[in-house]
Amino acid sequence: MGSIGLLASDELDRRSLTLLAAEAGHAAWASATLPDAVEALRERGPKAVVVVDGPGQDAAAAVREVLRAAPLIPVVVALKRRDANRAVALLRLGAAEVVAPPWSRETLRAVLAKALRCQGTAFSVVYAPPRRVWPFYLLAVAVFFAAAFGVLALQRRERLAREALLVKSFWDLPYKHPAGLAFDGRSLWVADWFSQSLYEHAPEDISIRRIVHFTDQTPISVAFAMDAIWSATAAGRIVRHMRDRQLSAVQSYPDAAPHTAGFAYDGLYVWTSDPARRLLVKRLTDAELSPVASSRYPGGAPQALAYASGSLWSLDSVNRELVRHNLERPDEPTGRVALPEYSGGGYKPMGLAWDGTRFWTVAERIPQGSGPARLFRHADLSTMAMRR
Repeated sequence: MGSIGLLASDELDRRSLTLLAAEAGHAAWASATLPDAVEALRERGPKAVVVVDGPGQDAAAAVREVLRAAPLIPVVVALKRRDANRAVALLRLGAAEVVAPPWSRETLRAVLAKALRCQGTAFSVVYAPPRRVWPFYLLAVAVFFAAAFGVLALQRRERLAREALLVKSFWDLPYKHPAGLAFDGRSLWVADWFSQSLYEHAPEDISIRRIVHFTDQTPISVAFAMDAIWSATAAGRIVRHMRDRQLSAVQSYPDAAPHTAGFAYDGLYVWTSDPARRLLVKRLTDAELSPVASSRYPGGAPQALAYASGSLWSLDSVNRELVRHNLERPDEPTGRVALPEYSGGGYKPMGLAWDGTRFWTVAERIPQGSGPARLFRHADLSTMAMRR
């Protein structure tokens, strides 16, 4: 046990972590800004430093500055929201450990104990009087540094691997019949056909924010476009809703797109998919959603659509992959991304959404209704292996 430094721009975070550190047996002194923390670090000489990553405080900059001032001190980063890519990036910068929310006394005690066990060893160089033996001392010091850095590099690689395995990337949902998925810039929305409802989920922890029940339709797809929310129904209608509390229906297109399972908007045209007939249809945004062109789907079945990073993407529920399409010739794929989350065959992908950084999919258990639906958060698009 010993004193630790704490850097957090938010007063509530400082109070919370100071209390948790005290309960874990550590005396903590807190700083609100990075310069104050670095100054206190030099004056107080803590055993470790805890940095909160969030609005008002960039943990990456803090890790670099703290390690510049005290290269061997362990730095623990406390995330305010779960983010695997962020955690890995901070570990690569030199953070000893990364703590995901929610914070607890047990978690903080464990990571601090581990960080302090790995704390760098102090050393001194003793110069021997005889000048003829100085090469041996230099060799010994060089071997010491090589061994120390080798151990630290190995420990860091092991931490990165553990972090990647421990970060949660899927959640079981409290319903069994998902049929569509969308992201509105703040929340994830899942359509469940059996309960005739849309479920609004917080992307941070997938908690349910709202449930909207439709009494007169069975939603099998959901999308956000043109300042409205759109749903496709099992009866073959497409319905445009206001984005109010009740998602009030303002227009219905009864015969516009029968058998629609996917819906996306590219900023100019509406795209729908028909998995039964393996078709992609481009439509005008007029009063009838008039079709402009239809294309044969270059895959198994286009279960869902999303417009992401300037391209139209489809979810192939047969081949368990994402397909990127040429907007001018949708039947010509420009890339494919396998979804290893579905390699076990226990789930069928049903919905696709893009949150601006990564894809999400929702799946039903196979056989249908045999278990809870599952929501998957996939890797960042820049790290996903794509093939033509």
